Amino acid sequence: MGRKREWVITLGLSLAVAASISMVSLAKEEREKVGTIELSFSYDIQAGESGGDVDVTLGSGNCSVESVDIVNEKDFWVGGDKPKVEVCLSADSDYYFAKSGKSAFSFSGDKVKYVTSSTKSDKSEMVLTVTLEKLDEDDEDLDVSGLTWDEYNGIAHWDHNSLAKNYKVRLCRYGNNSTTSDDGIGTVYTVKENSFDFSGRFPRTGTYYFKVRAVDSRSNVGDWQESAYMDVTEEDLARLNGQWMRDDRGWWYVNPDGSYTKDGWQSIRGKWYFFDGEGYMKTGWIQWNDKFYYCDDSGAMLAGTVTPDGYTVGADGARLN
Repeated sequence: MGRKREWVITLGLSLAVAASISMVSLAKEEREKVGTIELSFSYDIQAGESGGDVDVTLGSGNCSVESVDIVNEKDFWVGGDKPKVEVCLSADSDYYFAKSGKSAFSFSGDKVKYVTSSTKSDKSEMVLTVTLEKLDEDDEDLDVSGLTWDEYNGIAHWDHNSLAKNYKVRLCRYGNNSTTSDDGIGTVYTVKENSFDFSGRFPRTGTYYFKVRAVDSRSNVGDWQESAYMDVTEEDLARLNGQWMRDDRGWWYVNPDGSYTKDGWQSIRGKWYFFDGEGYMKTGWIQWNDKFYYCDDSGAMLAGTVTPDGYTVGADGARLN
């Protein structure tokens, strides 16, 4: 009998708690539901600019728009960015947000995409997050201006573009006779600064220019811009690239800054040369990092061919047999 009485008491307590919860629920439901919220969006945000305007107008729903904020704003928008907007809503007096989620809203005006929503403060407030359409990369100006040469030192300069994360720059020779319309020679360099030192990279006399383009943080690229021409003579080459020197012991190469390579390789006008511990150019077989390389009588390393003594060297110059 004692256990049965305990069960009856427990059941009575459970019913009392359930009744209490039910009464609380009934008390909350005395407020009216806000219903479907109709919002109209209008915005003006463009790639290549900072900031922007976003207006949100309430079409229906017993609530009000308290604030509209761009939550992923940056110094400058770039093409491909999707601005994210947070809209804070407040329910009218005696109303509450009965539900959240995409079905709680109806959007019109400029196109937006629902992301998330949540209620707080006893469902009297709602926070909605949407994204706007992807910004058009054609709206941003990635053109680079102010291209100039420091002709004495062979350094290219251009004006900084505020949208640029980095720049692509390349040396070109007029009348390069390439198979395309591109006069570019050598590597396309990626740099963060708005200048590049081309000294040591002029292969021979001729008329040179450089071209540069800006790249933004989403890898959008501007058009190539070209500098004015710069004529390079034999005298200029010695200054810009360095020059060969000779004494009774042999040849060495003086760089534009007056230094010279010792115990290692150096690329000079598109060819590789090896210099010993005292800086003199070597010919014949060179052992380097457990591989063998052959430099002909001019000092230039052979590659992808057969040496005078019958050995095959690969594209990197290393002996294959």
